[in-house]
Amino acid sequence: MSIRASQLFVLILLLGLSRIGSPAADWKIESGQNKDAPGEKVDFLEGGKPIARFIYGKGQFKPYLHVFAPDGALLTNPGLDSNGKTTGLYPHHRGIFIGWKIESALGTDDLWHMTKGCTMTLDRIVRTDVTSSDKGGSAKLVAAVGWHAAKKDESGSNLLLNEQRTITIHREGNGALLIDCLFVLTPERDLRFVGDLQHSGIHFRASNEVATRAKETAYVYEPDKVVKGSDLKWVRLIFPIGEHWYASTQLNPPSNPVEELSMRDYGRFGYFFKRSLKKGEPLTLSYRFVIEEAAKPSPELLVEQRKKGQALYDAFVR
Repeated sequence: MSIRASQLFVLILLLGLSRIGSPAADWKIESGQNKDAPGEKVDFLEGGKPIARFIYGKGQFKPYLHVFAPDGALLTNPGLDSNGKTTGLYPHHRGIFIGWKIESALGTDDLWHMTKGCTMTLDRIVRTDVTSSDKGGSAKLVAAVGWHAAKKDESGSNLLLNEQRTITIHREGNGALLIDCLFVLTPERDLRFVGDLQHSGIHFRASNEVATRAKETAYVYEPDKVVKGSDLKWVRLIFPIGEHWYASTQLNPPSNPVEELSMRDYGRFGYFFKRSLKKGEPLTLSYRFVIEEAAKPSPELLVEQRKKGQALYDAFVR
């Protein structure tokens, strides 16, 4: 073997070894006190930088997920400042979150606005995992969450349902961040999910900066002329943060119940349905959120954004 050939062989070997080791090294999960707002956090780190943050604990009335841009900019709404005071428009909208108005023998509880003492509390972090693969690896969190009514029954319990929330995050080769959210909701008593499309469901809320620039946001969605029905597939918001533009897409697979799609120009969107649930019979909901950089909306670019949204959905349902 010539010197040049041997050098090339060593270089290829080193590159191969670095690729084998890099996916697991790139992903990390860290827990601790949240310094930016009340409560605790679980950070999803990629290359040492936070790309998502699960928020819960004292001072927070429900767990939710923050999302960060590659440059560290916060893309989602916190609702609270570092002193625990509400901030911005509609501060009960926080990151990627779930909430519903619920009817039961205990009355009607608003677990969207979280009023009159009802709460969602994190019971425990079930587990966290970091995996490696040829596609770059992923990070996963599984959390147990209790949904509680404002009033208690004769036994002293106000538990409405137990939720197991699984969040799995990985990065596509094109730079898009994929966030898979699985919600398994097991009622502890007979109840009914009620409310309306603006005040119940599973939603994404962009940073409050978007609310101050609402006229600059744009949506594309499928079907493109209907926001009500059983065949709602995906919705994509294009929004600005600083001088940069981003797109957030929610993919709604056929396995989910769905009735309506909510879209607000201040940066909140998500899917809604009503459903009666029997005690002990779980309801499973699965959504994918895709976060990526985008270009400022224009009629021509929105055509491309529609194609992108459909391609993401087709890949997801496969």
